[in-house]
Amino acid sequence: MIPRRAEPKDAATLAWLNAHLQGWHAEHYPDTFHPHPDPKALTAHFAARLADPAVTAFLAGDPAVGYALCSLQEREASIFSPTIRRLMIDHIAVAPEARRQGHGKALLAAARALARELRVDEILLDTWEGNHEAHAFFRSEGFLPRRMLLRATP
Repeated sequence: MIPRRAEPKDAATLAWLNAHLQGWHAEHYPDTFHPHPDPKALTAHFAARLADPAVTAFLAGDPAVGYALCSLQEREASIFSPTIRRLMIDHIAVAPEARRQGHGKALLAAARALARELRVDEILLDTWEGNHEAHAFFRSEGFLPRRMLLRATP
């Protein structure tokens, strides 16, 4: 079960796989996420991301049941920090009916292999505070909390 790299023609598949992820976000954070983004606009969004040379996406399963969208981020040295090259896992999602079958683990393995290929210093992923099930999975795969964003309203 080795994920394959997504190609530009896979933008609609990424948009389709994103639906449950977007739905979860909209259910838990309705002030921040739309429950049903326009499918054509979402496909165009993923097509643009896949056209970016700093972006790599992986698809798990045949037909695809999960994806990981990764981007290379480079920050020059500054007075505050050294140069940093990181792989950011912007999205990782597996369809609910396909969970606990190794797809998420395979997607993270593909991201780690890409990180080694790109010779990055670290891998980061962004997750929402309420996604406790995902947090347990990420921790089991060696990810630890690094920083926190706190929010208040005016």
